[in-house]
Amino acid sequence: MSTEPQDDNQSKPEPVLKPFFPKATEILFYTGNTLALFELVKKANSSITDEVIEYMSLMLQAMIKNTDVKKYQEENYVKLASVQDDNNSAANNGTTAGVPIDQEQLTREDLKISVKVFLRSLAPEVLTHTINTVLNELKENYLESFMISLPNYGSQLTLQEFMPLWNIIEDFIDKQKILSAGVCDFMLPLLSDLYDRAKHKPYANQINLGVCCSIPEELNKYVKENNIQLLTHSDPIDVINESDFQQTIREYCHEYDALNWKPCSIVRYTSVIANRGIIKSKGFFIYAKRELRMTE
Repeated sequence: MSTEPQDDNQSKPEPVLKPFFPKATEILFYTGNTLALFELVKKANSSITDEVIEYMSLMLQAMIKNTDVKKYQEENYVKLASVQDDNNSAANNGTTAGVPIDQEQLTREDLKISVKVFLRSLAPEVLTHTINTVLNELKENYLESFMISLPNYGSQLTLQEFMPLWNIIEDFIDKQKILSAGVCDFMLPLLSDLYDRAKHKPYANQINLGVCCSIPEELNKYVKENNIQLLTHSDPIDVINESDFQQTIREYCHEYDALNWKPCSIVRYTSVIANRGIIKSKGFFIYAKRELRMTE
């Protein structure tokens, strides 16, 4: 029977003869509320990396299907968003697309928005751009919880390198756009050095038990003495690297569309009904930049 070969052919994208975004040097993938796509995308034991690649693939497929190839030809900044995001913010009114809600109308005060940023660059402007993007795209004035992770730098990260990033977070706290902020995988003395230097102290330190099999006793003692929450996570060291990012684009677009991209930040956000623990919405932002050698 010819059924299986037919399905295989249908699953392969048509060859792309022309780049979609030849001049783009920045690109943003915004998934919108992934709970609406949960059954479609979520697979058993899938990692955050698998999810990010799958969501990117869905948006690229939608772009190819629904977008005129001329749309992004002159664009330096390309934003690819889920179709469902056109008429819905992520958490501003409790009426999230694709998710059953209670009869009562939720207010913003009923919700808690938590954000974790996986930063693959120490450039302060990348962090500023990322936070502003999250606030603008979610149509929110503030975020209750903000965690920053720099997994690519590991134990080699110094306070001198990190403080410019923390100063940016403190600026958002001063403007009441971030209510509380924490760090990920900070050991001593880096955590204590940050605590001593910072105007706004980190409220939490999130540790990967897959890397650090047990919490060092001195770290445990320090966080208790300074009222810092010690949390755990199982996120990978690198959510998505250059090779996987470029290959994902290459599978659906022209080779030139995939060249030289470097993911700068990956954001995972959740909106939860306060005091009830019910997730209203969740999703990702994936932001990347590249340098192009323009030819005459």
